[in-house]
Amino acid sequence: MIKKYAQLFSVTVPLAWGMSYIFMALGASEIPAIELVALRCGLAFLALILIFYRRLQKNFSWKLMTYSALAGDLLFAVFYFLVVGVIDTSSSTAGFLASTTVVIVPIFQAIMTRKLPNVKTIVAILIVLLGLYLLTGADLSQLNFGAAMCLLSAALYIILSKTFVDKVDAMSLGIWQLGFSSLYALIGTFSLETPVLPHSSTVWFSVLGLALLCSAYGWVMQTTVQSYVSAEFTSVMFALEPIFAAVFAFLFFGEWLSGLAFLGTGLIFIGVLLAIYQPKKSSRFILLQEKVEY
Repeated sequence: MIKKYAQLFSVTVPLAWGMSYIFMALGASEIPAIELVALRCGLAFLALILIFYRRLQKNFSWKLMTYSALAGDLLFAVFYFLVVGVIDTSSSTAGFLASTTVVIVPIFQAIMTRKLPNVKTIVAILIVLLGLYLLTGADLSQLNFGAAMCLLSAALYIILSKTFVDKVDAMSLGIWQLGFSSLYALIGTFSLETPVLPHSSTVWFSVLGLALLCSAYGWVMQTTVQSYVSAEFTSVMFALEPIFAAVFAFLFFGEWLSGLAFLGTGLIFIGVLLAIYQPKKSSRFILLQEKVEY
């Protein structure tokens, strides 16, 4: 995969995640939060094991297991606090908080590297942040511990994952982290909750949707493309998630966007396009650069 294709595939990840809010809301109506994470990650892990068994066997190493265990810990936190956010806050606030990684990640990166993002990235971040606020109409008075932890864990996960994918096979990392996340959730389920199996076909459908579409595809693809794009770029792609969530909310529940929400959607698209735009260098500039290097 080359960088250009990785950027295109990055758009499909928030598309898959946009459905997760609907699936989580349906699943949480019958299943406790930690158990929902266990089912989501466990079923995704089993499906991916069956498909990529040979690749996992080929790339197996203790370094990969160590990185996967650490990433899986944060991934469990992201999934759990997302469910809590959907239950305890409005969906607009949860969507806004999950997407503000577009700001938090570059701040963390700047602190760690002691280097500010380029001007284009900063402008794109500001445009996307304004668009997110207009789209979701977030009521920050609903901010609670669970929602704040969701924001923090998601930002830390992006940065940590970017560090790990540069050192081990990205797809193997994406699969094994789901396995560790399901293990942590399984332990939490039997320690802190009373396990309950879904009663209705609708909830089973939501669990399978979370597992196969949002987790098996979404998180593994996100980890894979991170080998080719920056953490800042990934965080900007996260900003597309509430747009797709709003689209699915309209399709499933008939929820219409307000005029300000449509304006916010437009600003997000502008910010994302600005973030992925790469001006073409003229042939004259390339020849001049080659002569200088020579």
